[in-house]
Amino acid sequence: MMGKKFWMVLLVLVFLAGGGFYAWHRHALSVSEENRDVQDLSNLYEAEKETEQAVNQFRKDPGAKKARIIHPLSDTGNHVYLYFDGLPDRAMTEEILKVLDKKEAKAAFFVEGQNAGDSPETMKEISKHRQMIGNYTWLGRPSLEKLDEEKAIRSLLRTQKAVDTLTGKSPSFFRAPRTEYTDTLLEEAGAAGLSYAVLSNVTVRRGELADEEAARKLAAGVKPGSLIAFEINRPLDIRAREPGKSDERPAIDKKPTIRDGDYKEKTERKDHTAEEVERLVSALEEEGFTLLSLDSDVLLSGLK
Repeated sequence: MMGKKFWMVLLVLVFLAGGGFYAWHRHALSVSEENRDVQDLSNLYEAEKETEQAVNQFRKDPGAKKARIIHPLSDTGNHVYLYFDGLPDRAMTEEILKVLDKKEAKAAFFVEGQNAGDSPETMKEISKHRQMIGNYTWLGRPSLEKLDEEKAIRSLLRTQKAVDTLTGKSPSFFRAPRTEYTDTLLEEAGAAGLSYAVLSNVTVRRGELADEEAARKLAAGVKPGSLIAFEINRPLDIRAREPGKSDERPAIDKKPTIRDGDYKEKTERKDHTAEEVERLVSALEEEGFTLLSLDSDVLLSGLK
């Protein structure tokens, strides 16, 4: 009798243990699936299929959709064009947007695709304030013209896809730091769906406009029709993995990825970039300039 009761108790324990293991396993799978989904958000911006199609189209007919270069132009209307190279962190972005709103000025934010993907709220904020968003390649890649065609198109297309996913609109304008806009690169950009490459004839670096006098001095040398680049993020230091070959990934610790989760930390550390932007815009206004958007008819109608 005892033997029968023993086996019944043992069977119940085995059943309970099996049920517990099944429940734990289901929970573990669920947690794993949730984590996988979070980690795989970057897959939204991989654009492998789009890259393959664009590369094939580029090889078939390179000049079919060639991007055009926007040069500084002679503008008798005293208009200038301001844009930021690199996506600012969220706190800095909000402060810059406040300045632009206050001054009723237009500007463009050329964003790295990777930083855009990690900063969805920042991207939405720029879009909400109706400021233009441009393509600054996936990582702010310098010497883009030296990258092979597939990597260059992928870098641009992934950024296109990230911006479109986050804002509902793909950029038409692109920039790449320290890059020569060769015919081949313009054709690659066209294949990636971009219409314009933007040059600059004035570059402002963070810390350069520490006071009003510095801003007035810079503005006094600005000519009508100038394209003014305000450098937010310094270009990557691309290191060759093999002689003659460059890697698309950034060097370690050269430019950490911006994340919206860092917002609190960023706001606790005072940054003066927005103050510099306000000094610059104010000084340009004192010189009689109006800041227009890059897609204004005034600028685009002057294309050669």
